Amino acid sequence: MTAAITAFDFSVLFWIQEHLRCAALDIIFPLIGRLGSAGVFWITLGIVLLFPRKTRAWGICVLMCLLIDCAIGEGILKHLIERVRPCVQQPISEMLIAVPVTSSFPSGHTASSFTAATAIFHFSRRAGIAAYIIAALIAFSRLYCYVHFPTDILGGMALGICVACVITPPLKAKLTAKIKV
Repeated sequence: MTAAITAFDFSVLFWIQEHLRCAALDIIFPLIGRLGSAGVFWITLGIVLLFPRKTRAWGICVLMCLLIDCAIGEGILKHLIERVRPCVQQPISEMLIAVPVTSSFPSGHTASSFTAATAIFHFSRRAGIAAYIIAALIAFSRLYCYVHFPTDILGGMALGICVACVITPPLKAKLTAKIKV
C-alpha cells in the first residue's frame, strides 16, 4: 500500500517538474514558500490582527491554532512518521531551495497555512477565502520546489483544518463574549 502511495506521489511530482517548471515560476514559488517558513507570515498576521479591537479575537484564534498545530505536526507527527523527503529519496539536479532537515510528513508550511486560513474563515468568509488562496499557493510551492510529496500536503491540510475547526468555534464564542466587538 505505501509503495503505491509513494509511486503516485512521485508521479505527481515528476509531472510538475516536467510540465510546469519554468524560469519565472522558479523565482516565484521559492519566494511564496518563504512566506510559510516557520509560520512567520501567519504569526505576523495573527499579531497584527490583535491590535484592532474588531479583529482581536481573530488574532488570538489564529495564534492559538498555530501553536496547537505546531505542537501536533512538528512536535509529534513528524517524529513519529519520519518520512524521508522526495528530494532525498530521488534527488533532482536542480533544487530551487535548500533541502529541509526535518521529516516530510505532514507539511508544516501547509498545516500552518491551512490552520490560519480556517481560523480566519470562521470570522469572515471573504478574508478566509483570501487566506485559503495564499495557503494553497504556499502548499503548492512545496510540491513545485520538490520538498514534499502530495500526501504530505494533504496531511498538512487535514491537520491544519482539523485543528482550526476544533479550536476556533469554542474559543471564538468565549472571546467575542469578552471582547464585545
